[in-house]
This record gives sequence, C-alpha cells and structure tokens, in this order.
Amino acid sequence: MKSYLTFILSFLFLLTCKAQSDSFDIVIKDISVIDTKQQLIIPHRTIYINGNRIVKIGSNKKSKRVTAKTTIDGKGKFISPGFWDMHIHTCWKDNLDESVFPILLSYGITGVRDMGGSLKIVNSFKQKAKNNPASYPKLFGAGPILDGENPVHPDFSIPLTSYNVKGVLDSLYKNGADFYKVYSLLPKNVLDTIMTYSEKIKIPFAGHISEHITPEEAVCIGQKSLEHLNRMEELASDPIRLSEFIHLAKMHNTWICPTLIIYKRKNEILNGYFEYNEIYESLDNDVKFEWEQVKKKRQSKTINEEETKNGNNRFENQKKLVKTFYDNRISFLLGTDFAGMQFVYPGYSYHEEMELLSSLGISNFDILKMATYNPTVFLGIDELYGTVEVNKMADLVLFSENPVENIKYSLKIELVIKAGKIVRQN
Repeated sequence: MKSYLTFILSFLFLLTCKAQSDSFDIVIKDISVIDTKQQLIIPHRTIYINGNRIVKIGSNKKSKRVTAKTTIDGKGKFISPGFWDMHIHTCWKDNLDESVFPILLSYGITGVRDMGGSLKIVNSFKQKAKNNPASYPKLFGAGPILDGENPVHPDFSIPLTSYNVKGVLDSLYKNGADFYKVYSLLPKNVLDTIMTYSEKIKIPFAGHISEHITPEEAVCIGQKSLEHLNRMEELASDPIRLSEFIHLAKMHNTWICPTLIIYKRKNEILNGYFEYNEIYESLDNDVKFEWEQVKKKRQSKTINEEETKNGNNRFENQKKLVKTFYDNRISFLLGTDFAGMQFVYPGYSYHEEMELLSSLGISNFDILKMATYNPTVFLGIDELYGTVEVNKMADLVLFSENPVENIKYSLKIELVIKAGKIVRQN
C-alpha cells in the first residue's frame, strides 16, 4: 500500500512539474507592447513564440518554469507589429530579393505591397518566401501596370483598350495577381470595365488617378487606394471640390497612400541636393545607374530663383493637403515608392516618411497604426497580422526607445522577428 501511494504521489508530482514547465522557441520578457490598434502601451508583458506564431502573452510575474531556445530581456524596451511598405517596386528584376529584402527586414518592414513589375517575379518571390519565410517580407503584388495605349512606363506596363481589357484582367487574375495596378492614361471606358470585373471576382484595383477622370470619379468607381497626390493637388485650390472629395472618399472607404517622401526628394533634387545613405552601396547596379543619370541631368541644368521658390511652395502645399486629409479622417497607408523615385532608399526612407508625417502634427500613435495595423485591414489579413496578440504571426519589431514618444525612435531597432525567427539583432 505504501509503495502504491509513493507511486501515485510521484506520478502526480511529475504531472505538476510538466504543467508548470513549458518550452518555447523565443521568450521576450518584461516588454512594453505597443498596441497600435487600440492606441495603448501595455507594460510588463512576456511574449511567448513557438514556430511562426505568438502562442501566449502573460504578465511578467514569475509562475511557471519556462524553458526557451532564446530568451530576450525586454525591460525598458518596446515592441510593435512589423511595418508594411504599401507602395514599393521590388518585382521588376529577378535578383532584387537578394539585395532589397534583407534591407527591408533590417528596418522592420515585414510586409510589402508591390505596385508594378513582373507577375512572374512576384510569383517566384512568393514561392521562395514559402520555402524560407523568415528571409522574405509578406508580399502582395499586382504584376504589370495597366495603362493606356501609349504607356508611361512601357517596359513594365500592359496597354489596355476596350478590345483587350477583359482578356488581360482574366489572365492576370488566373496567374495570381493580388490586385490590379491602374495608371495615368487609362480611358474612362476601360476603367469602367476594370471596376465591373474587379467587383465580379472580388479583387481590388489601386494606383494613379487617370488623367481621363477626376479624383471624385476615381473614388466613385471603387478605386481602393489612391497613390501619391497626383491629381489630388488640384482640389486644394477649390474648397468646395475638396470638401466633396473628402465626403466621397469617406463614404466609399477610399484609402490614400501619400508617399510624401517622393515629393521631398523631388524638391531636394530641384534644389541640387541628392540624399546619400550607406544603403546606396548595397543597391542593384541598375538602380544606382538610374539615380546617377538623374543626378547628372539635374547638375547640367541651371535652376533660377523663381523655380526654386515655386518648388518649395509646392512641397509645402502638398504637406498641407496631406494634413487636411488626415484631419478629415481619411484612411492612410504608408509607402515610399522605392525604385519609382530616385534617392528613395529601401527601408530607411520608410522611416523618413514617418518623420515627415509627424512633422505635420499627425500623432505618432496614428502613424504607427498606419504602418502596422492599417495595411492588414486594407489587405484583409488582420486576423493573422497587424497586432501583438496570441495566435497572430510573430512578425515583430523591438525598439530600445518608445517611438510613440518620438517617431525618430522608430529607427532605434534592436531586434526584428519575421515568421518567428530573429532576422536582425543588435
């Protein structure tokens, strides 16, 4: 009888030990969680990661015995979901993933929306990401740009007419395009066909506002996001139109990706300044060649004082327009247009974009929400991404300082986790 009781007690003790001891791949202890959705900072949390998911979040109180392959001390530090660059061009050359994606990940960008290139390359990068998810940002891509009969960028565009539009849309859809990228020269009748087809197959179209329609019409036909400020600048001088556009954009749930960084660069180049960052040395040779050609062309020109003044005024007006949209609660996405605009750097210029928005008086919490949560709602993947919660994907950025306090601290990155793997650690 005594032996039997000893056995039972030993068995129960082992069960208790097992219940009190858990094993995890990564444990981040005593970290402050930046909840960009609810706009809260939750201190003294411990985050437990297994595989590619967050499996548990608890208080920092010591209770169960925990073993972990990697334990990170988060005391005095902050963590947020990964960032999304929602306007970038990475899929126009089949080896860009080797140079650009590691840079993006090192700057906390764990997801991208590619806004025009090769659908074959989009699909190739997605396959590589399946095989090695920690080395690739989550990628959504359109493939080629859809433009009018004489495309602005013929190398990366398909010219559409009323005769071929349905066939092209069908082919892109069947070959895996996540959305359609529309551009500046599409006729109204072709855009109407794109609208009808998109509604039918339930994928969005986004891009430039065509020169053949008004910004108000772009909103009303269902263009899901408006890229840059092209064509919207004309609204600034007409308060009635601006008010009507804002009303329509909110009614149709239209998103704006302002890419203020490209207007800053354009103005800098006009003033003879060319932003240099050490990232330049790691860029693809074709990118560097294009940038140097732009630099040489500008340096060969003489710009008078009036042109400089007009350029500076235009940039100030562009910033005011962005602030007006924000004040009226239009939903924003953050993007940089890397490879679409010269001297815009992958990763680094994303943080420049955040600083620009902060300089306008936009709250840092809202900017971080635009960077992390908004993209996942826009893409319809917020059940898996966009917040630091149990069962969400472990795509995370750890900061040594609080970026809510100062958006420049978004560059104080100590650690980046992609799909449950540490991809940067200082």
